[in-house]
Amino acid sequence: MDCSTIIVSYNTFDLTRAAVEAALAAAGDLAHEVIVVDNDSPDDSAARLRAAFPEAENPRVHIIANTENAGFSKANNQGAARAQGTVLFFLNPDTLAHNHAIRTLYDFLTTHPDAGAIGPHVLNADGTDQPSTSSFPTTRRILRHHLPLGSLLRGKDRRDDAIPSTTQPVDIVNGCALALRREAFDAVGGWDASYFMYTEEAELCYALQQAGYTNYFVRAAQITHYGGASTQDTYAAQQLVQQRSALQFLRRHHSRWFVAWYRATGALGFGLRAVLFPLLARLRPERAAAYRKRGQAAAALFGWFFFGDS
Repeated sequence: MDCSTIIVSYNTFDLTRAAVEAALAAAGDLAHEVIVVDNDSPDDSAARLRAAFPEAENPRVHIIANTENAGFSKANNQGAARAQGTVLFFLNPDTLAHNHAIRTLYDFLTTHPDAGAIGPHVLNADGTDQPSTSSFPTTRRILRHHLPLGSLLRGKDRRDDAIPSTTQPVDIVNGCALALRREAFDAVGGWDASYFMYTEEAELCYALQQAGYTNYFVRAAQITHYGGASTQDTYAAQQLVQQRSALQFLRRHHSRWFVAWYRATGALGFGLRAVLFPLLARLRPERAAAYRKRGQAAAALFGWFFFGDS
């Protein structure tokens, strides 16, 4: 088997079905399988996916139904344990792989023996660029991320990540679409299951670099990523999970003063957001609901950064 595409789903039946169909088409002439690991979705995704892709008619599609939400990393490891491919492609359910994207990633890995994790050019639903890579944290990057004053004043809250114009080495590839060879995956022990959700791709990419591999952004491969499909109704809670995961990574790989810098700038940045977003909701009533949601999340994050938790 050349490649196994692994999709972890949670309450996203329609998107997951579309992602499976697109992945099958994007593999070209590879010997390819798609493995969906469903994390006990309330919308009964596992049974519905089995009905949509009956095994007799779709022998390359396999559905694993968990009886609890195991989290992203653990479920990905489940899929990898079932996979037969020499290349593993981890793909979010709210994505569509374009043209021969999977074939392009596979070909890159087979011609670059130094490659660890590689990722495609990620697009938003409207075809615009979405951050496809990021860098390991530094004091300057943390400050720019926590205090993006220009973006806040425009009413936006964007990550300041590079979108490379060419294929090149990078620190971290977006976890919504990440491919690597089985041997590299096994060499670092797979996904770190201590991360329930978020930052797990940073941990994986860091481990691969430490093991001597180079992570790459591959511009020629493209996917569309809709983003936040399983968490859009719980934005504030999702943001808290994301920050806890980021702090876990920093505590593992950085000093205490670096962690303190992260918390201090986070409290300042999200405190500003907690003030600015309600003001913007009044000034721009057509976007008031979105601003209020961000303001509520910012207030919760300010409290977490300032007071901390266990």
